[in-house]
Amino acid sequence: MNERAIVTFAVIKKNGIVTNVGRSTILQPKTNFKGESTVKWYKDTKKRSE
Repeated sequence: MNERAIVTFAVIKKNGIVTNVGRSTILQPKTNFKGESTVKWYKDTKKRSE
């Protein structure tokens, strides 16, 4: 799998003693953007007045 993971790590202390350790993960799919224009843009032309 080509996924990107964002991991957050947390430690909870009470009176200087570690009481809880946790982590959360967010998985995101791989970005396929290559910087190329995928949309063909048409040249704007003025409307002819008759």
